[in-house]
Amino acid sequence: MDAAAFVDHPSGFLALSSRNERFTHDGVPGFIAYRERGRHLVAFGGVHSVPSASGLLLDRFVEHARGRRRRVIAVQVRGSQVGLFRARGFCVNQLGTSFGLSLDRFRVGGADKMQLRNKISRARRAGLSVVELGRDATRDETIFAELSAVSASWLRAKGHDELDFMIGELGDLGDSRRRIFAARDGSGRTVAFITYVPVWGQTPGYLHDLTRRLPDAPAGVMELINVHALERMKAEGVPVLHLGFTPFIVGDAEPSGASRLAAWLIRELGRRGAMLYPAMSQARYKLKWGPDIVEREYLAARPLSIRGVIDLLRLTRSL
Repeated sequence: MDAAAFVDHPSGFLALSSRNERFTHDGVPGFIAYRERGRHLVAFGGVHSVPSASGLLLDRFVEHARGRRRRVIAVQVRGSQVGLFRARGFCVNQLGTSFGLSLDRFRVGGADKMQLRNKISRARRAGLSVVELGRDATRDETIFAELSAVSASWLRAKGHDELDFMIGELGDLGDSRRRIFAARDGSGRTVAFITYVPVWGQTPGYLHDLTRRLPDAPAGVMELINVHALERMKAEGVPVLHLGFTPFIVGDAEPSGASRLAAWLIRELGRRGAMLYPAMSQARYKLKWGPDIVEREYLAARPLSIRGVIDLLRLTRSL
């Protein structure tokens, strides 16, 4: 089965991670990507299937979990599947927001992007340049060792383990679908990088995925990398650059039957939970690009419990 053929999700590439389990059922197209933590099976991105078979596949997955004495939680469920989960007794709440850019409409000019242009100019004045590995520069074991060193330095500066499950990964040398753009200083040292992975479905393109920088990298380095990648993809005719999912950035209206406790907790994490995840700063970075695609994504649980919240936080290494 070509799993990618069933993925229609801005962050769907993450569902294909080799660290995930994939639930399938004979005769039913598609899959559910999940990991087990504590008493829960945590599914990523909802159900990856054709609409006519999604309900059956979800039913079989719930039965599978029940047979193992586990409960189901699903994260980053798209709005189109809220009804699917609600019909099966799941409590569904907003979890966060995904942002994206239609590249044919994007312009770096205009008063609203003055701050963005200033950051890019600062990085250029600092002598930084950007290369795409495998195209402008060699993609080999040596450069991957440099990228790993940048990532390790970034994590040391943050003072905690790398988050997991709902974020990207560096991948390996043989992963040709993952595009990597790196910033180098005047001496040729790699100071930062961003990875971009494919997006399929109704809004195809690439996802702005993993970002890493050295603590002493000049200001504006991430903006410089992204504008370089964005302009190249635009020239290639890529329709959409997805800026990714930001948890805890939600609107006022919850789905019918949503948990009041979950709604309160998610909003509090957005306001005060920067030590778990810097949601507000991530949202500001994405909004400065002027995204024209803004989509809520949801948390579904049956039922939602404190233990479920703890299992999810531990799975993502937030706790």
